[in-house]
Amino acid sequence: MFRVEKMDRKRLFAAILLAITITVSCAARAAEYVPTAEWEPPVIDEEEALRSAPWLLVLKVAQEEIGYVEGPRKDESKYGEWFGDIRTAWCAEFLTWCVNQADERYGTSLMDQVYPYYGHPKDGAPWFIERERFISSTGKLPTTGEKMWLDGADHYLKNKEYIPQTGDYLWIAYYSPKKGTDHVALVEGVSLEPDGTFLIHVIEGNNPDRVQRNTYDQKWKLIYGYGTPVRRASRIIRTWNRSDDCKVIMRFLGELGFLKEYQVSDQFTDKGSEALIRYQKQNGIKATGTVDMETRAFLEQDPLYQQLLAETQR
Repeated sequence: MFRVEKMDRKRLFAAILLAITITVSCAARAAEYVPTAEWEPPVIDEEEALRSAPWLLVLKVAQEEIGYVEGPRKDESKYGEWFGDIRTAWCAEFLTWCVNQADERYGTSLMDQVYPYYGHPKDGAPWFIERERFISSTGKLPTTGEKMWLDGADHYLKNKEYIPQTGDYLWIAYYSPKKGTDHVALVEGVSLEPDGTFLIHVIEGNNPDRVQRNTYDQKWKLIYGYGTPVRRASRIIRTWNRSDDCKVIMRFLGELGFLKEYQVSDQFTDKGSEALIRYQKQNGIKATGTVDMETRAFLEQDPLYQQLLAETQR
């Protein structure tokens, strides 16, 4: 397999980061956010969504549910009844119901592929984390503290840097991020406030007793993070992490002979970290034993890694 000579590796990594920086800079200049006073909810074209962004059909279903009120008893809803618990705090059940409706109406396969089948807000973020489609509002995973970076970025994600996109799940932790989330909503769009801050427009259920539109300041300290329908970020992988990427990295190290076949698993074990250190040293990368930004950039240039990643994403 082709390997870059050590004297050229730093130059290669610098070139990769430069290309990434240019791409991000252009994208940032092209991005336009409507002033809040002019913002209007998006109108979802069914045919266009089916071609390019089927997850937007979930938003279309959610828009149709605006105005639904629970009852007659508190926390009694058709969403909870559909999920199997007619009386429950039903913000997550509402979104899961919308995913199911989109699949039934349009023949999509979004459930457990793009969005999770779940009925408690604390269960949703872990599903996205395992699939590398969670973006923390602080720039670090709330429970374990691994740094993250947006795809195409040249730096680790900063606090409140990520601007959510239409179709993201937004979680709120009213009490403690360490204990998980307490409420979930579906992002409908983002607008620009006069002071230059961003306002997130959402549709949510069970707040307090109905399906309604609401807005949140993008810098609000209680926002836990976001689940994205497509991958938009990566995170540092360290010992005992478990995710789709861990499977690929362990398989990659096994294929290259750094791990024995029986040592390959879907968890990044201590043996995986030791193997990665050997790989990093062999390729002139700082030997951290973690998959940091530099290591990930190098891995992604390897055709074998790309092949294994593509197989995992099928």
